[in-house]
Amino acid sequence: MRSWLRVGEDLPDAIASLLTIDRAMFTIGGRFRGHLTRRLHRPRASDGGPDSEHRTAMAHFVVLGSCPATPAPDAERSHLILGCLGDFIADTEIPWEDWFGDRGVREAAKLDEELARFRDHHQRRAQLILAGTSSPARRLRARVELACRIRCHVGLVGPAGCGAAEIAALIHHTSAPGEPWVCLDASLMDAELLEVYAAPVIAELREHGDTTGTLCLDRLDEMPVDAQRRLSEWMETWPQRLRVIGTLHEDSPAESAPVPLGDVLVDAMAVFSIVFPKLSSRHDDLELIAAGMVRSARFSRDAMELIQSYPWPGEWDEFAAALQFAGEMVSGDRIAREHLPLAIRSFRPRSPGDGQVSMHESEITIAPLPRSARDFQIDSLDEALRQFESELIAQAMTAAGGNKAEAARRLGISRSRLLRKLAEELPS
Repeated sequence: MRSWLRVGEDLPDAIASLLTIDRAMFTIGGRFRGHLTRRLHRPRASDGGPDSEHRTAMAHFVVLGSCPATPAPDAERSHLILGCLGDFIADTEIPWEDWFGDRGVREAAKLDEELARFRDHHQRRAQLILAGTSSPARRLRARVELACRIRCHVGLVGPAGCGAAEIAALIHHTSAPGEPWVCLDASLMDAELLEVYAAPVIAELREHGDTTGTLCLDRLDEMPVDAQRRLSEWMETWPQRLRVIGTLHEDSPAESAPVPLGDVLVDAMAVFSIVFPKLSSRHDDLELIAAGMVRSARFSRDAMELIQSYPWPGEWDEFAAALQFAGEMVSGDRIAREHLPLAIRSFRPRSPGDGQVSMHESEITIAPLPRSARDFQIDSLDEALRQFESELIAQAMTAAGGNKAEAARRLGISRSRLLRKLAEELPS
């Protein structure tokens, strides 16, 4: 330092007083930081020598520790301070390899490769969810492709396990690549937790006026009320910069949600909503999806018929887990019935003759099983409508005592139309 200052062995009192560090200098805003930075200037020398230019340097001082100068408990302590003088550069100007070395570069490259592989895996899963030629698959695919071309709030509505998380990631990375985003389970978030876990996106929005971000919130319809208010405040603060992709599970129990969604969130989820069909309604797509998921083996006809007849109450998550299990169990190139999970291979479709057996003391009662919405089936819609129409005409004719004009009035049609309907029912 003496050579840099161009002074002799003893520092002048004026320079020494400036370089004397007091402990109070390390306290900023009432908090002891333990380090201090000062910029030193040496003015141009007046002798015009070769080293007479104006020079500057940064001096960093760090408190290493302290030792008691006297055994008295209230005595002042003399601090051990390390001072470094030199031409320091900003951290951003230091090459990344100099920070972490060759090993760090290799580990970072490996991590980037794993992240890329993880992203490709989830994108492939999302494409499989959208695969198929059935009408529900085509409608779902059209809505998702449109959502990938625009950037707006998106509401994903479907049963639990329908694959909404994979579709949300696909929509985000396709419509806004490189934009910061965070995925959270909204049902577990109160206002404070939401602040913490959403910080990677919210901090960017606060610090940079042109940054955009996305929050992907699973089970948004079960979000606590205080977290809803905080999220609504953010959406009103950055209406064009903050995007929300929310997943609403249509089979969520109503009692699990403390309050309904607020108006701000309801309006946001209505901007662009995508309804996921049940996997059981995509019977014709399952063979294609299964073949895309398990490429190392083929399915036997017996196994595929079982896959197509199983109702899949766990939706896409159960379907993907079952096929992964089958792929791990098979030793050859063909997946048979015995390679599927026990819950699936033991499934037996309900037949119309199945009954519900109950026993009371020594009396056994066999009653038909209650019909559910999934049991509905008719042979022909046209035939059912024709029979229903004939019954209504017969009831009107009976009520009118055979008077065709009165029967037509009761049916709300013209007399000529009633006559045509009656002529159609007469045998040719």
